[in-house]
Amino acid sequence: MEFPGVASIGGFAKSVSMKLAFRSFSVLIVLASCSFLVYKLCTFQQYEVLFIQWKQMPLSRLWWLAGLLFLLPLNWFLEALKWKFLTSPVQKINITTSIKSVLSGVSTGFFTPNRVGELVGRIAFLEPENRKAGITLSLVNSLTQNVVMACCGILACILFLSVTAGGLQPDMFYFISILMVGVLVLGAVYFTLPRWSLQFKLTRLSVKLKGFTDCLSGYNLRNLLQIILVSFLRYGIFCTQLYFMLRFFHVELTPWQALIAIPTTYLFVTFTPSLAFSEAAVRSSYAVLVVGAFSPQVVNIALAGVCIWTVNVVVPMLAGSVLIIGKKS
Repeated sequence: MEFPGVASIGGFAKSVSMKLAFRSFSVLIVLASCSFLVYKLCTFQQYEVLFIQWKQMPLSRLWWLAGLLFLLPLNWFLEALKWKFLTSPVQKINITTSIKSVLSGVSTGFFTPNRVGELVGRIAFLEPENRKAGITLSLVNSLTQNVVMACCGILACILFLSVTAGGLQPDMFYFISILMVGVLVLGAVYFTLPRWSLQFKLTRLSVKLKGFTDCLSGYNLRNLLQIILVSFLRYGIFCTQLYFMLRFFHVELTPWQALIAIPTTYLFVTFTPSLAFSEAAVRSSYAVLVVGAFSPQVVNIALAGVCIWTVNVVVPMLAGSVLIIGKKS
């Protein structure tokens, strides 16, 4: 004989077990991220150079740093606003919860390739029944930002190569062409996501995957354009931040040089497989390669790359670590 309460108790136990496993996995990622961060800080070899730079720096240059720090909360506010827009068809969250979700995602993505672990932190602040949709929406969020960075970066890269190398070489032309086709395909996929979702509902797989795909049918063209616009605004913010950091370290660039060098740098960084904790080295090397074409101040450029990573990744990661560990499941 089966008692009615047994099934519900079993379901409750399973739910609690899944919550504990999810929380344990999140905390494990955060602890691993913090450990590698400490390692990177302890093994950093240019503290002496950095100290000399700070010691010899005129106070007037602090305005560039002040401008950069002023843009920091705006940068992550825009990302939180975008996440709020993305999740609205599934679950209405306020901007405070969205900020917590985004910062937690930075923390959990710190230790994973190309920050794919961000979705763990982001969906932690959604209701359990909405977390499957949250995974899909997190991927869509990354898609929008990457499409924007690719669109702007490809144009800047073409101009950069035209100025520094006299034009596109055949191998680079093929690479850029393939990248442009890929961006166009991704853009087309993004703007037709609601249609694809509705078509998918007619297939047999929809029963098993509806938790992941049904969320996409709640958007219209206006919503998708709104999300892309926020992505463009955020892209402009962190490009400006890098320019401010370069000027803070007395790297002389004309506005035109910055306009083609900075998006090109971010293009290379975006499409280079890496872990977030290793991005400092990746960003610095690309900054030296690209920005160095217009300035001989290699050490200053490298330090700017490290410091912009510290401001835009490490600081939010530490804040997110506190939020994800302190969250009650």
